[in-house]
Amino acid sequence: MEVILKANVPHLGNMMDVVNVKNGFAMNYLIPNKLAIRATAEAKKKIAENREAMEALFNKELGNAKALAAKLAEVTLNFSRRVVEGDRLYGSVTAADIADEITKQGLKVSRAQIALAEPLKQLGNYPVTVNVFGDVTAEVKVWVVKAD
Repeated sequence: MEVILKANVPHLGNMMDVVNVKNGFAMNYLIPNKLAIRATAEAKKKIAENREAMEALFNKELGNAKALAAKLAEVTLNFSRRVVEGDRLYGSVTAADIADEITKQGLKVSRAQIALAEPLKQLGNYPVTVNVFGDVTAEVKVWVVKAD
């Protein structure tokens, strides 16, 4: 069955791609989950008309994301935390803390965009990746220092 994807589907295709899949996969998964629609002649025509507008919107968003990534690459964050034995923090620095601090500097990011495997629990300098948009990422420098 030929379907038009309404979203990016891993190992299948990207949004607005026309792909051939098995009937069961389309009817039981893609269409009920609103990931695809049937590729009728009318739907293909509508997609062709909207493709230019969607690509222009995507390119605009991509440009904004690259500009934000360039600004984020210049950001250095400092966190003062209490310390217990051996430079270990009493508490931690989390992705939410990092996102809040970036937002205070006038750049809008959410906690979900911060790629932090686990909270920072030691003093030191850490490079933290921020997923801005799609494949666009930026690296923020995070300093965790001992509070007085």
